[in-house]
Amino acid sequence: MAKTHYIYSTLTGPVDYTNWGAGGADLKVPSGNVRIHGGANIPDGFLRTPQGVVTPVTSDELEHLRANEVFKLHEANGFIVVSDKKVDPEVVAADMESRDPSAPLVEADLTAKDPEPKLNTPSPRGKA
Repeated sequence: MAKTHYIYSTLTGPVDYTNWGAGGADLKVPSGNVRIHGGANIPDGFLRTPQGVVTPVTSDELEHLRANEVFKLHEANGFIVVSDKKVDPEVVAADMESRDPSAPLVEADLTAKDPEPKLNTPSPRGKA
């Protein structure tokens, strides 16, 4: 029986990790694909906003993922964690990078860093 591994993700959208192999006439052909669920930081229909999500994968799928350069980058940057244990994704996400650049804006993103208006600033067209 294949062992199950768990991929914890704080990515906003799902990601298809596709590896490519040599095909005929020097063309690359897909040699496999594994989809990791997204949905962190996106409110659901009940306005619950998960901080992390989990995707179960087999040992073969994990081997495929470990060979994928984008997966390696996501893991190195803290958006992906691989574990052999299934736990609450919120618990794992607490120690991960919390938001990827595609996450929706939150109120803190919209607050002005400098609340004072700047006077005598030239307009973008060069004349006021």
